[in-house]
Amino acid sequence: METAPSPEKRKYENLLLAALPAAERARLDPYLHFENMKSGLSITTPGEPIQNLYFPFDAVTSTVQEMSDGSSIESGLMGLEGLAGVQVWLRQTSTPSKTFVQIPGTGMRISTEDFIREVRDTSSPLNDLIAAYVHAFLVLTSLTAACNRLHTVDERLCRWLAMCYNRAGRREFPLRHEFLAQMLGVHRPTVSVAANMLQKAGLIQYQRGNLRILNPEGLIDGACECYSIMEAQVTSIYRQTRSEKKSPSEFRLRRA
Repeated sequence: METAPSPEKRKYENLLLAALPAAERARLDPYLHFENMKSGLSITTPGEPIQNLYFPFDAVTSTVQEMSDGSSIESGLMGLEGLAGVQVWLRQTSTPSKTFVQIPGTGMRISTEDFIREVRDTSSPLNDLIAAYVHAFLVLTSLTAACNRLHTVDERLCRWLAMCYNRAGRREFPLRHEFLAQMLGVHRPTVSVAANMLQKAGLIQYQRGNLRILNPEGLIDGACECYSIMEAQVTSIYRQTRSEKKSPSEFRLRRA
């Protein structure tokens, strides 16, 4: 069994866990298990019971809606700022949406049974943090729907990559054009043209299924207005916490 590195030795911590009082974090620690969250790891499957919840450190997950014709589009994106499988906190045993790991990384896993007993059905301060996160996530999903309808593929691609960069905390990660097209709800040739434009502009480099972000600030400048609104919602969750104590990980609304 792998042991989680201490907060001092890892670069980022899940912000929900980092915002907890030390005593509460210690109380929950026996129920949290370090996890290598591999690309494609299924967290929720439509209609099936949710077995585990995940607090990512540097992995990024996608929530997608799948249609009967096999097409899909992303409705939500989450990383170190949130909790994957949050439907359990909303007292749901399953969900019609699919959530999976899109960018591999690490995090903490807690079983649904332990989460219900030790968090949801107790007076844990984690409940208030999750409530704030759920509000931010709902704002993100509604803005994603508007963004997919109103903004260009180039702007949406810049926003999506900048948000992934904020959450993964690194410039390079595996990413296929087919997968990216599914996330943006467009055909593969469309996203290939947009990605080539960003590459020619010196913002990204794409080779053999690996994407490297060369100019994060350029991506932010090229993104639609939704980027700032979405990330501001996340930042607001932890604003009060940061004023009360220094969190080991602060959400990175990057400008460089």
